[in-house]
Amino acid sequence: MFSAKEISKKAGLVIASILLSLFIAEVILRLIYPQQAKYFAWQPNLQHTFRPDSSVFYGVNGAKQFSINSQGFRGNEFKKDSLPKYLCIGGSTTECLYLDDNETWYQQMQLLLATRFSLLISFGSIGKSGCTTRENYIQLKYFVPQLGKIDGVILMVGLNDMMKRLSRDTLFENDFRFTQQVEDSFVNTIFLSNNKEEVWWRKTNLFQYVQRAFQRTNKVEWQNVQDDEGKIYKEWRQNRQQASVIIDTLPDLSAALNEYERNLRLIYAEAEKQDIRLVLINQSALYKDTMTAYENSLLWMGGVGNFQSEPNQAYYSAKALRQALELYNQRLQKFCAANPYIKYIDLATQLPRDTSVFYDDCHFNESGARKVAGIISEQIIR
Repeated sequence: MFSAKEISKKAGLVIASILLSLFIAEVILRLIYPQQAKYFAWQPNLQHTFRPDSSVFYGVNGAKQFSINSQGFRGNEFKKDSLPKYLCIGGSTTECLYLDDNETWYQQMQLLLATRFSLLISFGSIGKSGCTTRENYIQLKYFVPQLGKIDGVILMVGLNDMMKRLSRDTLFENDFRFTQQVEDSFVNTIFLSNNKEEVWWRKTNLFQYVQRAFQRTNKVEWQNVQDDEGKIYKEWRQNRQQASVIIDTLPDLSAALNEYERNLRLIYAEAEKQDIRLVLINQSALYKDTMTAYENSLLWMGGVGNFQSEPNQAYYSAKALRQALELYNQRLQKFCAANPYIKYIDLATQLPRDTSVFYDDCHFNESGARKVAGIISEQIIR
């Protein structure tokens, strides 16, 4: 029989051995994986199947797989090889939520460049609904360096900045500027960040390695407000159809456009700092001065205040929204013309503004994504 003192001593040795083993494992993992990803726009290994209602989403049919790889973006993982790599950043038009992984415009572009031009380029996307150039700048600064050396980033920008300004109305921050405190706040808001973990052991490489291994074998499921069939769109469209007033005149957008350009400067400087090519794409939408009744029935954006959740709000007319988007596109074109080493792609003037492209205000259906891929591919080849 062991005495209590001997049992205590042996238990202490076992605990010390376990702690030493864990410490050695942590050191080895830090040597093998010195740059662990700390910021994620999407949960790594997220998997979900959407079943969009084709009566809600014109030109979208069948079940759609939405997948995020272990590096935290949509598309094939970026490997350490000589294959050119481009990451797409933007809002919901880059997210392509209700399109299958292989139907997104960036995956269609990857396929088109390979089959038609024998160009092997790897494309991925961290596009996410609602992101403006404010969020895009933070994503470029914090997320992109984690991927190692990539060749460039592609940003489709303008529309969300415009919508944010119009929806906030007089509450819009006319003199918004990034300070370190503001930047930190954005980082904590838009990323699923390991830095937010308060428990020290959750920050260790050992814990993160085990967590990633678990995620690879047990796919993370979808957790978001948008439903599989897109039923919420019916509610949003009804809210617009029951607008308290339709506004046909734009407010003064000067301050918002100036902020848009300041954010573009930050993005440009960050791309230069990381030595990656910057491709900027303007945006198109269904908005026209004269809309058919059916086209009008597809719209749900362009409201003031909490228009998605509250009925009887004011909405801007399709004509006013067209004019506003043109102002943002003009500012983007002017910015690109004044700065070297930017590839500017004018998508807006080349896309038809009809249901062969859009299933609502601005989001691409299957045919639209293929058209977008064709236009951007041609520009990249040139």
